[in-house]
Amino acid sequence: MASKMTGTLRAFRLALWVLVAAAALGATALYLYRPVQNGAGEAFYARPFQLVNQDGASVTEANFLGKPSAWFYGFTYCPDVCPTALSEMSAILEALGPDADKLNVVFVSVDPERDTPEIMKDYVDYFDARITGLTGSLDAVTAMAKARYIFFQKVPIDGGDYTMEHQASVQLVDANGAFFGTLAAEEGFDTRLAKVRRLLGDA
Repeated sequence: MASKMTGTLRAFRLALWVLVAAAALGATALYLYRPVQNGAGEAFYARPFQLVNQDGASVTEANFLGKPSAWFYGFTYCPDVCPTALSEMSAILEALGPDADKLNVVFVSVDPERDTPEIMKDYVDYFDARITGLTGSLDAVTAMAKARYIFFQKVPIDGGDYTMEHQASVQLVDANGAFFGTLAAEEGFDTRLAKVRRLLGDA
């Protein structure tokens, strides 16, 4: 009987520990990614950076504040995820009509060693001229991505070449530079468009 009680107590303590840990992780996630409301909270996309756009002009975080933005991180050699995401963002811009002018759409290269401004210009213009492409030195891109909790990594492949591992979601950001939500690849077009409309409605 005592052994059974001890086992039950241990199971209870384990379950309680799991619940506490999950709650702590959830609270951390909410803190990191909560939108700014009434000027409260930290705006991660307002953190300083300096990169170069597809026209070779230097840009900073200030160029993208003042109106909502959709940010995607990828690379021009990407075989599927990146062209799909940019095609979908182009379709969203088209569906927004005149409201598309209220939204920044930004594509940041996580492979700046290959993605020069010239290559970025050809790439983003192919999908939609309203998309801004950003690149720069590897150190500058790494620092910018790290400040915004964006993961990417170079992955060697056969033949001495490499590809890039990176997140596939589009990040929505409000006019103050605060995280608003994501557009996930598995979501339907209507769902993604509705999220963007909500973002613009909060602008």
